[in-house]
Amino acid sequence: MAADKARLYMEQSLPELQELKKKKIFTEKEISDVIKKRNQFELRVNASGCNAQDYIRYLEFEINLDQLRKKRVKRLGVKLNRNAGSGQRRIFFIMDRATQKFYGDQALWMQYIEYARKEKAGKILNKALMNVLRLHPTESQFWIFAASCAIEDNMDITEGRSYLQRGLRFNKASRVLWVEYAKLEMVFVAKVLARRALLGIDGPTVDEYGAGEEDGDGNIRLPQISAEDIDPSLKKDHSLDTAALEDVEANPALNGAVALAIFDSAVREIPDDVKFAEDFFSVFAQFGHLRCGVKILEHVIAYSQEIAPTAPQTLSMCVRLPLLGADPTEPIFPSRLRAAISGMAEAVKIARAKAPLYASFVKSMVCIATLQEVDSDIRKITTSMALKYFRQAEEQGEITPEIYLYFAELCEKSNINGVDIKGTLERGVSKYPNHDRLQVLASRSRSPKGAI
Repeated sequence: MAADKARLYMEQSLPELQELKKKKIFTEKEISDVIKKRNQFELRVNASGCNAQDYIRYLEFEINLDQLRKKRVKRLGVKLNRNAGSGQRRIFFIMDRATQKFYGDQALWMQYIEYARKEKAGKILNKALMNVLRLHPTESQFWIFAASCAIEDNMDITEGRSYLQRGLRFNKASRVLWVEYAKLEMVFVAKVLARRALLGIDGPTVDEYGAGEEDGDGNIRLPQISAEDIDPSLKKDHSLDTAALEDVEANPALNGAVALAIFDSAVREIPDDVKFAEDFFSVFAQFGHLRCGVKILEHVIAYSQEIAPTAPQTLSMCVRLPLLGADPTEPIFPSRLRAAISGMAEAVKIARAKAPLYASFVKSMVCIATLQEVDSDIRKITTSMALKYFRQAEEQGEITPEIYLYFAELCEKSNINGVDIKGTLERGVSKYPNHDRLQVLASRSRSPKGAI
C-alpha cells in the first residue's frame, strides 16, 4: 500500500522534473538524485510507522529544492511552464497531507501557516488558519498569529480584534492573549492619532510635568517625516479614516477606555497577580506619548498597589512612570529624572525583594546614560545612579546576572574612571558560573586592553 501511494505521487511529479531537465535547470544526475530522495521520503511518510518528523524532513528537502530551482531560473533567465514551476504547490500538498495525518502536531501547523504567509498564498493561509483554529481553539499562539496576519498583511484591525476576542472566549485564562488584545487596541489608538497628525487636526499639547511641547498630533511624538513613512499601513488601512475625524475628547476609545476595560476584565479572570499587571504595564509603556498613556499606566499602578503594595514589580512601575514617554533632550526631562531617582530611594526602603527593582532601575539609567544625544550633566547623573545601585545590589546580595550585564554595557559605552571592570565581572562569573554571556564578557575583560 505504501509503495503504491509513493509510486502514484512520484508519477505526478515526473512532468515537472522532465521540464527542469529539458530547460537545463538541473542536470540529469541531479534529477536522478531528486527522484531517489523523493522516493525515499514518500515510502517513509506512507509507511505505517511514519511520524511527524518524517514529514518535517521531507518538507525541509522540498523547500530547499524549490529555493535552488528559483535561484537557477533567475540566473539562467528561462521561463518554465506551469507544471515545472509547481514547487510551491507540491510543498503545500505535502503540508496538507502532513497536517491531515498529524492534526494534533502544533509544530507542523505552525510551519504550514508560516510558510503560506511567507509565500503570500492568501487563500491557502486562510484555509489553514480556519482548520487549525477549529482543531486547536485553546492554543493562544494560533489566535495571535491569525490576528497578526489580519493586521499586518490585510491591514484590517477589525478582523484582528475579532480573532483575539474569539480566542479569549476559549482561553479566558490566557495571559498572552489578554496582553496582545490590549496591545492591539493601543496600536489602533496610536494609528488613529497618527492619521490625525497627517490631516493636521490636532495642535500642540502641554506636558503634564509642566513644559509646553510641540507634537505633530498632540498625542504621539513623531519625527520630521510623515507618519506614513514610519508605518506604510497608514496609507492602506482606510478603517482609520472615520475614527481620525472624530473628536478625541468625546471618543472613549481614543482616550484609552477600551484598553482600561480590557485590563479590568483580564485581572478579574486572573486576579491578584502583580506580574500579570506588570506585563500590561510593559505594553502600555510603549505608548507613553499618547494622550491617554499616563492615565492608563496610573490605573495599572493603582491596581498593583492595591494587591501588592510592596512587591518589587509594583515599586518598579512607580519608579519607571516619570521616565515613560520622556525625551532626554527636552528641558522637562531633569524634573522627571529627579522624580524617578526620588521614587527609587523610597522604593528600596520598603521593597520585599530588591533584586528585580535594582535590575529595572539600573537598566533605565544605563539606557539613558548611553544615549549619544543626551546632555553631559544628565549622562553624569544617570551613570552615577546606575553605579550606585549596582554596588548596592551587590553589597546586599540582591544582584542578578542581568545587572552585571547592564554594568558591562555601561562600561563599554561610557568612559568611567575608577571602576574595576575586570574584577567586577570576575565576581559575577564566580556567582553565576553557568551564565554564558557573563563568561564571554569576563574573558574579554582579561585581554591586555581590558576591553569588554
